Amino acid sequence: MRERRRARLLPPRRVFEFSAIFVAGGLFVTTAYLAFRACPPGTVWTPLAFLLLGLIASDAISGGVHWAADTYGSPTMPLFGAFVRTFREHHSDPKAITRHDWIETNGDVCLFSAPVHATALLWVDNPWALSWMTGLFMGSYSNSQIHKWSHMDHPPRVVRWLQRLGIVLSSPHHQHHHRGPHLTHYCITTGWTNGALDYLRFFRILERVLAAIGVQATTRGSVPPTVPVHPVFEGRPDRG
Repeated sequence: MRERRRARLLPPRRVFEFSAIFVAGGLFVTTAYLAFRACPPGTVWTPLAFLLLGLIASDAISGGVHWAADTYGSPTMPLFGAFVRTFREHHSDPKAITRHDWIETNGDVCLFSAPVHATALLWVDNPWALSWMTGLFMGSYSNSQIHKWSHMDHPPRVVRWLQRLGIVLSSPHHQHHHRGPHLTHYCITTGWTNGALDYLRFFRILERVLAAIGVQATTRGSVPPTVPVHPVFEGRPDRG
């Protein structure tokens, strides 16, 4: 009875996702504007360099999140279970993401990133830090959409152009992750940091460090669609 009442009081998950996208867009525009206003007159290359560093950081962070969801936790865990399940079911049906609409594709990443962005914006006023944040959240908010494009048979023409130039994640690059046991090429924004992280065996070393302090990997395998999960928000069935 209490769970049913709580489900009625909470707005549908789709409302949360749309609201998160709207807020994220406002935060991004605000950050870009503050960075532009804070930069000394006549400076161009320095803020662009920091923006690029932010994009690189967003790619590496997307890899870290992807690796963590593939390697730790469980689809049945509270709060983050649906998040873990989304990543692991993706290995069983990589094309499923192409059937998600725009809100479903981008809502979750904005939902988790926007609070971090808003908190950082309260404290940061340095022009170079703001430029870096602009690049960071440009990549963070768009990585799910870029990931979806990398699985589409016919992405928009401009996207295909960006993929060929290596500006966003391409299908051939991302296919390295889907070959074999899904142990490489975790980064899904630009893919720029995959080479360095895989060459350094960064995630394998991190797994050993975590195992040494008692944090054991659970599974990297896919999960069947019948496994129940605890959704992040009630009001809409979890996506498969």
